[in-house]
Amino acid sequence: METRFMIMPAGQTRNFILLLMLMQMMFALLLGGAHAVQEWKTLSEEENLEMERQLKVINKPPIKSFMTEHGDILDCIDIYEQHAFDHPLLKDHKIQMTPKRIPKEIMGGKSSMKTKSPRFLPKNIRCPPGSVLIKRTTKEDLIMAKKIKALGLNYPTSSRFHSTIAAPNGYVSATAEYTKHNFGSKATMNVWNPSVSPNQLSIASIWIANGPLETNNFIQAGWGVQPSLYSSNYTRLLTFWTADGFNKTGCYNYLCPGFVQVSSEISLGLVLKQISTYNGTQKDIEIGILKDGEWWLKFYNKFVGYWPRKLFSYMYGGANFVFWGGQVYSPANEPSPAMGSGHFPEDGHDGKSAYFKQMQIWDNINFIYPDGDSLKLYSDRPQCYNAQTTHEDAAPYPMDLFYGGPGQCTAAVKPWGRLSEEEKMKLDLQLRIINKSAVKVFQAEYGDVFDCIDIYKQLAFDHP
Repeated sequence: METRFMIMPAGQTRNFILLLMLMQMMFALLLGGAHAVQEWKTLSEEENLEMERQLKVINKPPIKSFMTEHGDILDCIDIYEQHAFDHPLLKDHKIQMTPKRIPKEIMGGKSSMKTKSPRFLPKNIRCPPGSVLIKRTTKEDLIMAKKIKALGLNYPTSSRFHSTIAAPNGYVSATAEYTKHNFGSKATMNVWNPSVSPNQLSIASIWIANGPLETNNFIQAGWGVQPSLYSSNYTRLLTFWTADGFNKTGCYNYLCPGFVQVSSEISLGLVLKQISTYNGTQKDIEIGILKDGEWWLKFYNKFVGYWPRKLFSYMYGGANFVFWGGQVYSPANEPSPAMGSGHFPEDGHDGKSAYFKQMQIWDNINFIYPDGDSLKLYSDRPQCYNAQTTHEDAAPYPMDLFYGGPGQCTAAVKPWGRLSEEEKMKLDLQLRIINKSAVKVFQAEYGDVFDCIDIYKQLAFDHP
């Protein structure tokens, strides 16, 4: 089944599907750091010196530093000295401490968490006035960034646009999509800690995007489990952005200049310790990416910081695309990991499935609830993961998204039993074209079938 949108032209829709694939590849490759420490040891002296130079640029001199129980180093950095202002477009940038147009009363309501947000860090981790809390970048982070750039991910070779084939290279998603003009979105999402192997990832996020594929503008925020990047299986707060379709700009959290941190309490990459329990207590966070002059990141009732609008060409005046949902990555030789709670939405909703509730669109004046007709569901491996929407029972009857699944799929094609009759007929036709009539046939001990084909009738000569 081909994904169709009501608003966007087909070409642009395909661009966004390709872009989502690119975004997944970027995060999956960050997980390629399973051997980052080993690579660190094998770097040349010149490479080591260059990385040390980069670390000095990224990690500004701290006013104060803390080591967390999870092994992270958190630095209190002078707000005016943070790495964001190394960006050439932000040299004379005037810091905004809070949004200007979003009233506090609008940020409230049923979907906002009126209770005090849980404390993620010990009370002794406090930054002095005038400083912000930033997780220190490591040499392993730089190794991963180097890998991403070297692989040239701005040149996709395949698309997840058709569901008649498997998602390429182990990248799989289950999402709801909104394709009307907007100024961002917020939602309440429950937090899970899906089990993943060292080379896998499982994430859940909101994405805001606009522009053609080649120069797309893109911001992502949510939670993820990325053991190879952090040498742990903790669930963490994550962000990602690009201003040119991943060509020259964009990075994860603080790895490049761009995101302006204003919070002295919340750092990107923060460990989310409160995890939901299947058939038990659900632990929620509220995430928002909202344009109010700049593109703000909202976490619970706090504004962590923002991506300045001058970074973006196609999102300077808003966006035309929003995703909510989950993604996973797995190498071809490993069964795919769980997404969300590890259960399908069909297995039950509250207490069982991962969800985005109270999904709202910021229209630059108010928060509005998208109706069911404006949301399109997408799942490229429904036998492994799925997505469903449902209305809440009370007015204003907002739409909730339930998503996820147990995984355990490989990067191979769909299981034969999952194909439709039409798909099976197409495959049979292709096989008849590819496999020419055999003069003689042999079966090897490993099950392979070898055909003796007339040399003049082989498939090569079907080429025009």
